[in-house]
Amino acid sequence: MLVTLGLVVSVSLTALPDSRAALAAESPVGLGNAGSFAVLGGKTVTNAPTVINNANTTVSGDLGVSPGSAVTGFPPGIVTNGAIHKTDALAALAQKDLTTAYDDAASRTPTQSGLVALDGKTLVPGVYSGGALSLSGTLTLNGSATSVFIFQATSTINAGTGSKVLLIGGASPCNVFWQVATSANIDTGAAFVGTVMALESISAKTGATVSGRLLARNGAVTLDSNVITRPTACAVASVGTPATPVPGRARFTG
Repeated sequence: MLVTLGLVVSVSLTALPDSRAALAAESPVGLGNAGSFAVLGGKTVTNAPTVINNANTTVSGDLGVSPGSAVTGFPPGIVTNGAIHKTDALAALAQKDLTTAYDDAASRTPTQSGLVALDGKTLVPGVYSGGALSLSGTLTLNGSATSVFIFQATSTINAGTGSKVLLIGGASPCNVFWQVATSANIDTGAAFVGTVMALESISAKTGATVSGRLLARNGAVTLDSNVITRPTACAVASVGTPATPVPGRARFTG
């Protein structure tokens, strides 16, 4: 009997070579007052269409700037389901909560690290980190409505011309987060998904769309004939909420 038990234990340990197997699934990053914003800049927010008579930028959700005070190009840009906040109390609180949310996202332990190119990948819920992240094709995120995807870039994020983020299996833009240690660029015609939290600046080029938020802590948000739609009906997470442990969820690095 003792020999049999020893064999069972041996097989079990062999089947679970990673001693970190029973760690946490991720909870959403709490945005606090930043959650009502579709666009938030630290220095300026500028809408400057490069094509004459091109469609105006439409922002669904609040648009704000703090501690800077310049919002230009609205109108002709349009803000719906929200208001423009220039260096007011709400914009200041949103920036404060954005800093906390950014730090929260940056502190999460990666499920996979060392990423560079995201195109052609299908990813399950988790935390994905890399230096300069790039997307030139399609990134597919496969999960449920409560699945959380967090991307950490220690440098930049560049979503190339015509690139797209595709959600399948019921995955929600509410729960996709991009933490960027410098600046983010969403190029011409890209279809991007998720809340971008950049330490410096964010640029959305001609015709790019975002189902999510563009939130820049220190620099500018520059827009050009875009549609930026803040997700609605999202579950509310407290600012700085830690991950909730779920048994059986493994993490890996590399």
